[in-house]
Amino acid sequence: MPEDQQDNRLSLFTTEPLRPGADIPVFYQSRESKPNNWIGLHRKDQNEHCAFAYAPGSAGVATFSGSSFDARGGVGPGDYQLYLYEGAGRTVLAGPLALRLTRAPYFLVDALTAANVQAGQECRVALGGLLEAFGQKVSFAKVRGDCWLEVTGDGIVAGTVPESLAGRYGLITVAACVPEGGERTTVTVRVPVRPEQGPLVDELRVATWNLWYDAAKVWGAKSKVLRMVAEQNLDIVAMQEVRQQYGTVKELATRLGWYYQEHPCGKDVGIMSRYPIDADRSGHGAEYLRAAVTAGDLLVHVCCVHLDYHHYGPYQAPEGARQFTLAVQEEEKQSRRADEMRDEILAKIAPQLDTAHRSPVIVLGDFNCPSHRDWTSEVTSQPANWPATLLLEKAGLHDSYRTAHPDPRAHPGLTWSPAQPWDQTYLKPARVEPQDRVDFIFHKGDRLQVADSVTHVAGQPAPAEDHPQWKPSRSWPAPLWWYNAWPSDHASVITTYRVQH
Repeated sequence: MPEDQQDNRLSLFTTEPLRPGADIPVFYQSRESKPNNWIGLHRKDQNEHCAFAYAPGSAGVATFSGSSFDARGGVGPGDYQLYLYEGAGRTVLAGPLALRLTRAPYFLVDALTAANVQAGQECRVALGGLLEAFGQKVSFAKVRGDCWLEVTGDGIVAGTVPESLAGRYGLITVAACVPEGGERTTVTVRVPVRPEQGPLVDELRVATWNLWYDAAKVWGAKSKVLRMVAEQNLDIVAMQEVRQQYGTVKELATRLGWYYQEHPCGKDVGIMSRYPIDADRSGHGAEYLRAAVTAGDLLVHVCCVHLDYHHYGPYQAPEGARQFTLAVQEEEKQSRRADEMRDEILAKIAPQLDTAHRSPVIVLGDFNCPSHRDWTSEVTSQPANWPATLLLEKAGLHDSYRTAHPDPRAHPGLTWSPAQPWDQTYLKPARVEPQDRVDFIFHKGDRLQVADSVTHVAGQPAPAEDHPQWKPSRSWPAPLWWYNAWPSDHASVITTYRVQH
């Protein structure tokens, strides 16, 4: 090693195989600890880098996403070299460090839990949609597991549950193999088994999630959505910014082997569930989609909404404060959110709300406004605080997150926005984007009791607003958020309900 590189070095910060779609962590050490040192990722024997990451300070870990196959300067299978560069120039401090991204297939998760199944009933779990095979032909085979569980050639785990297994779990480990190269990956499936005569579920995990323009703003976003759903063991997912003409909900649900419902008239909402959706008892209106989810003897009406995004009130609040001022009130009056919630949603689902003691109702989605539970008010005229959440409470619904976390100072529950810390589109002059809780899960009916509620984001999303320092350049044509592990600009909200029988 040259003398001037003895204090500078690069090394991979993982012992795992490197593959497209997974993070590539790189440890760096630099004697020249400048804030704009950077690491370039080059295809082997090419001078121009195809991706870069800043390497500030004397040491740290920079992370690349082994993600893209397109023309946006991405990273696909093949051989690469890493170099540590000084400052904004091309003086090499360390490198080259060679690495290879494999084309071996892989499952999006190492393990997953299937839907509950009752003893004596048939179990079916689709695995093909959770496999990334890069266009290669694969075959599926059972590696080990319970004798009653098998896997078909196209990746369907199936079997009839023995009655003796009630109250326990079925287990199977499945391999997906590339016949020619011999490369394989495995996933373990756990099947919860319930007694034949008892309730099918004692718990439901429900999520709301804005998918940021049909999960199209981040590379591999749909696979990242599926990974989150499987890792979090969700039962029902309500989505916003999903449009029927793009088939986003259908594609996601089909890959999971789930049931789904899309809005038939263009509203950008959708619902998917691992338990059946009764189409005859479901419905929709201009501003909502309602799915009648059936899990054994439990019927839950899941109502997904996406309220008017115009006239966003927090932009009129004092900077850094959650105060419902006269200026905020005037802005809110100009939006349609209160009218939508009162006249187009609550009035239309009144029959379901009236029977919520038997069949609980969940109203969830992106409200595009905060909650009155989180803000103080300086006005006495109506609305005296955020009307959408006030209307829901007046109709007898409960905010699941605030039920679990009553103190907004201790648990702000921010969902907007992990990827929008700066705004120069709506705010003049440009400034920090107000961070707030605008995504909600409300419920009515004593059969659902809140066990927990959390907001969830994976990784550290890069910013999505056009701050001058974040603009793509000729040498880096992809926007920084293109490689985010989190495929949305909203956090998701996940509520765990205990089911009362």
